[in-house]
Amino acid sequence: MPLDDTPDVMQPTASAPQAQGGVVLDPRLRELAKQAAAQLMRDIKGVKAVLVSTEDGFEVAAQVENTAQISRLSAMASSLAALGALAGEESRLGACDSLVMEATDGFIAILQIRRQEVTLILSVVTGRDAIIGQVLYYSKQVALALQKA
Repeated sequence: MPLDDTPDVMQPTASAPQAQGGVVLDPRLRELAKQAAAQLMRDIKGVKAVLVSTEDGFEVAAQVENTAQISRLSAMASSLAALGALAGEESRLGACDSLVMEATDGFIAILQIRRQEVTLILSVVTGRDAIIGQVLYYSKQVALALQKA
């Protein structure tokens, strides 16, 4: 799912890079992350929140249906991704690419976006009405697009 250039999504600006947890992010990458979050919210039924954050838990971009606490989700996703990475290494399965958590009222999918200069985390929160296979497929497409951007 390539990131599209719909008119309702802001275009990249020429503003200076912003530091997040000691990492300077390219403004183009920040805008692409915003587009990715908006696209997932728009294209997948049942998605309640989409968050792109740094691996140390700082928000890069977010789209939220309700009043979800994005800063808390960002920190938790960072911790869960770190635990997934450790579990993958300890089990000799290799690097952890994604985690899926099933809860009473929905799912949280957490995907790693490994770039040369920074690792990002894509978190997608859904309700029970979401089709988890569809969520994972489109989320992986978006993660891959951000990784290659």
